[in-house]
Amino acid sequence: MRRTSDDLPKPNKVVRLRKYHSENLIPMFRKAAKLRNEMLEEGFTDNGGAIHSAERILDVLGLHLKYPSLSHINNLRHYRGAKFSTKAWAAHKAGRRVMIEHVSPIRDFTRKAIDKIVQGKSSEQLKNFVSFVRKSYQLVLLTPGETRCLNKQNRSKMIGDRLGRAGIKMAKR
Repeated sequence: MRRTSDDLPKPNKVVRLRKYHSENLIPMFRKAAKLRNEMLEEGFTDNGGAIHSAERILDVLGLHLKYPSLSHINNLRHYRGAKFSTKAWAAHKAGRRVMIEHVSPIRDFTRKAIDKIVQGKSSEQLKNFVSFVRKSYQLVLLTPGETRCLNKQNRSKMIGDRLGRAGIKMAKR
């Protein structure tokens, strides 16, 4: 008797373990923050690169904490809970380009997160740090024009209602 693919046992679903998670990202962010501060004390600058490792680690950590089922930032446009501006939602539905934007500018967000993480290692301080990251790490999808407008208005400081101040309205989906 000939076997068909229907007769073969179905393999179990493969569960992928994440390489990066809060248990290894938070200690690495703490190290990057310490190194950044040491570099500043030596006269190096954030623009020169002192803060770059901390920025990258915080970006991965923020993605993990805020969007746990999202495997990569580039999949945001397909994520059920993604936030779109009204113009970006229309563009996305029409198959046009939309861009991922951090609501809190990553450099300022990283500086504030560093200030929080160096305050200590107690469970309460760690809880406050994680809460800060979850609250402050926000991604939205905008049109290229909205991104230019937002960055022209303010691309460096965390402020309340940064999107609204730039005239960007969010879609209700």
